[in-house]
Amino acid sequence: MWNGQVDDRCLYCDEFLEPQRFSREVEKKINRDLLKESDYFFIKPEDGLFKRWCKRILNLVRWWAYYVQILFFIFVTILLVLLSIFAA
Repeated sequence: MWNGQVDDRCLYCDEFLEPQRFSREVEKKINRDLLKESDYFFIKPEDGLFKRWCKRILNLVRWWAYYVQILFFIFVTILLVLLSIFAA
């Protein structure tokens, strides 16, 4: 019986009906977990509500600052290119 789920199995041989799709979904889940672990403040399951909230806010601020720096460097680069073009 196929229900369209990732982990549907054959009734007779107990193999996955779509093994490639199952493998892709498992890889996506592992990659999502690795991204969470690469955060500056990793949120552990035993952390309290306030501690989890603070860590999420600090991780958000960290990523926001990272993207602001990138935008600043792009802006400065464009400004220097334009000044060098107009100076010539």
